[in-house]
Amino acid sequence: MRYKLMVVDDENLAIESVKYIVEKEISNIEVTEIAKSGREAIEKARQQRPDIVLMDIRMPGINGLEAIKEIKKIHKNVRFVIVSAYEYFDFAKQAVELGVSDYITKPVTKQQLVDTLEQVTKELDEERRKLDQELETKEKIEKMQAVVEHSFIYTFMLGQAGRVDFKHYKELFEITSEVGYIFIIQVKSRKESFGEVRLEESFKNQSFYPMLRDELKYRNKCVVGPLVIDRVVVYMSEKNDDEYKRRVEAIDFLERLVEKLENKFHISLKVGIGGAKADEDIAVSYQEAARALNYDDGEKITHIADVIQHNPKMGYEIFAEEQKLIQAIERGDTARCIGILTDIFNRYPDFFEKEHIRNRLIEVMVVAHRIAMENGIDSDQYIEYCEYTKQILNCTNKVDFERMCVEKISYIASKINQIKKHGISVIVDKANEIIQERFDTELTLDEISRELGVSPQYFSRLFKAEMGKNFIDHLTDVRIEHAKKLIEKGELSIKEISYASGYSDPNYFSRLFKKKEGISPSTYFQKS
Repeated sequence: MRYKLMVVDDENLAIESVKYIVEKEISNIEVTEIAKSGREAIEKARQQRPDIVLMDIRMPGINGLEAIKEIKKIHKNVRFVIVSAYEYFDFAKQAVELGVSDYITKPVTKQQLVDTLEQVTKELDEERRKLDQELETKEKIEKMQAVVEHSFIYTFMLGQAGRVDFKHYKELFEITSEVGYIFIIQVKSRKESFGEVRLEESFKNQSFYPMLRDELKYRNKCVVGPLVIDRVVVYMSEKNDDEYKRRVEAIDFLERLVEKLENKFHISLKVGIGGAKADEDIAVSYQEAARALNYDDGEKITHIADVIQHNPKMGYEIFAEEQKLIQAIERGDTARCIGILTDIFNRYPDFFEKEHIRNRLIEVMVVAHRIAMENGIDSDQYIEYCEYTKQILNCTNKVDFERMCVEKISYIASKINQIKKHGISVIVDKANEIIQERFDTELTLDEISRELGVSPQYFSRLFKAEMGKNFIDHLTDVRIEHAKKLIEKGELSIKEISYASGYSDPNYFSRLFKKKEGISPSTYFQKS
């Protein structure tokens, strides 16, 4: 790496000496500018932006320290080396305050100048190396974040939202609000109508995506999905508690964004916006956004609330409730399932007579059966498919239908809950068996995770959730309890007990024992 050096001195001889030494002795520095006054140095620093400035303090007009102050305002990363015929304490003190790299006195020897400049270039090399690493790391993080964002959005698109830990995702994206909404942007060339999109048109449309992402990220905390053929799905966090106000603000923002993107990229856009929902119901917002997008009202921006206002008989409320119910079933949340079903029956007391609502509930019952099969629930007499569907279709009155819905869905949800709990227990129980068998070895979280076939991060979270403490704390408790039993027997030395309990360092074992029990191993032996 080559660096630009500006030499500032009012003596020609001093300047020429520095130029000669640098040219002959230092290969990675080039004297690109010279200045004979503080004012000239400031002007040339503004134009040329040198990496290093060799600055004489005593000059007519603006002195060296004043020039340094001004240059740092222009170019904060430049390195300064002060040269002076005097070792003034005040100058040295000010130089330190200004962050000057070094302070050398005249007459400057060749070796002194070479050593000083080489040290400065080493510091610059290290600084640039760190900057390159930081940029590389940042780039990797941004790429990884994009992958995670896309994964988050795909859960809605693939109907898997009920199986996602939203809290974990929101922590990754630093989203603190408890409410958010989904909107979908569809893009097409102005030459064609909305509908089927050609592959070459899709590639052309990708040019607008970076600007879309930047504009959205600048406005608010959000998660931007990938451009899939002709659509982008976006999750936008929402802090406004006023439903009407946040709807108006969302439409206003998207109208301005759509206009900007259309004018710049010569494309046509249409946006469908779902209602704001809590985490457990966010999949409903996605479905609403899709319906709003497909609603043909001649508008570029369509909010689901406006669709409902114009079409009150379209059944969007029951649709929203059924999505919540499906998510509760997937989570195995029996209480919430019963609560949602009760709300539906109370809200639609005449549902059994209204064919479109009854049919939607029948569809949900079929989906519930599919969820049961996907989760590995055995098809017993209670949910054997043919019998299951026959019972649903043969209900002849409202009371029987309500009872059948509650019983079947509660049964499926409780079975899913049992399976989820059993899955967790199998892993943790196996981990505890390994700990009991091998606590006296160098047992690590990575090793046990690999043996169980899960990631260390997942195992760590799972173990703490199940046991109420992390893996290391539990392993330590097991080892200390074993050590206490050996101490009480009085057959082994403290060193031998340390080794037998999984600790190769007896001093560390003693400190850990005292931290856990409040007394040292030897004191514990005396009391036992």
